[in-house]
Amino acid sequence: MAKVSIRALDDTSREGSDGAETRVYFDRDDEPIHLRLHDLARGARLRIGPLPADCAVYVWEGGVEAGGESLAAGSSVVVERGAALDVVGAEAASRLVAFAGAHAPAEVKAGGHVHLLPRDRVRRTDNLAGSGTKGALHADASCPTCALWLHESSMKAPDPAAPPRGDGGIHAHTEDEVIFVTAGELRFGTQHCGPGVAVAIAADTFYSFTPGPEGLSFVNFRAGLPDVVRFKGGAEVDENSYWRDLGPPDYLAPRAA
Repeated sequence: MAKVSIRALDDTSREGSDGAETRVYFDRDDEPIHLRLHDLARGARLRIGPLPADCAVYVWEGGVEAGGESLAAGSSVVVERGAALDVVGAEAASRLVAFAGAHAPAEVKAGGHVHLLPRDRVRRTDNLAGSGTKGALHADASCPTCALWLHESSMKAPDPAAPPRGDGGIHAHTEDEVIFVTAGELRFGTQHCGPGVAVAIAADTFYSFTPGPEGLSFVNFRAGLPDVVRFKGGAEVDENSYWRDLGPPDYLAPRAA
C-alpha cells in the first residue's frame, strides 16, 4: 500500500446494475482498508456481507430501509464479520459508504451481529475536545463482538487572519485509516479533495490537511481501536480521549444475521 492514496469518484470502477450500482475505491489485497460506494434507487436491494472482517456502512445521502428500520442520511450500520444485511433504497437516490478491513483482524471477536444506528441516536458534539470541530461517533471498537471505528468530523473554513500553523498540524496515527469527504473540501498538500473523494493513509505516516473555504465534513474509518496521535514535534496524545465524553454508540438492540 502506498503511504497515501487519493481516489476521486471519477477514478473508481463500477459494478452492478438495475438500480444498485457500486463504485470501487479500494479493494486490493495490499490495501488494508476496502471502500465501496453504493448507489441505490428507490426499491433497489443491496446485500452487504458476509465478509471476513467487520464492515461499517454510513448513509451519506438519501435514506434506506434495513432490519425493519428507516435509516436517514447520517445514520450508520455495522455488519459484523460473518453476518449479512439486506438494504433497500427508500428515496429516489441514496448513497452508502461502506468500509471494511481487507482481512480478519489478528484479535478476532465473535462477530455474527448487525448493529443499526439511526441518525437521531448518534452521539454528537459541537466542540470536540475544545477544538471547535463538530464530531459524531458511529463505532468505537468497544463492542464485545466487533472491533471497528467510524467517526464524523465537521470543520469550519480557516480564518484568513489566523497565523499559519507551520508544522503544528503535522501528525501521524498508529492505524491505517481512510477519510471520505462528504461535504466541503479537504486540502491535502496541493490536492483539493471535494465530496466523494477518499484518502487512504497508512499507519505512522505524517500528514496534515486544512478545510477549504466552505469548510469540511468527512467520515473516518479504522479497522481497529485508535491508539495515539503523534505530532511532528514529538508530542503524543491519546486519540480516544477526544471522544470519551460522548460515551459508546447508542445502537439499537444487536441483531443476529
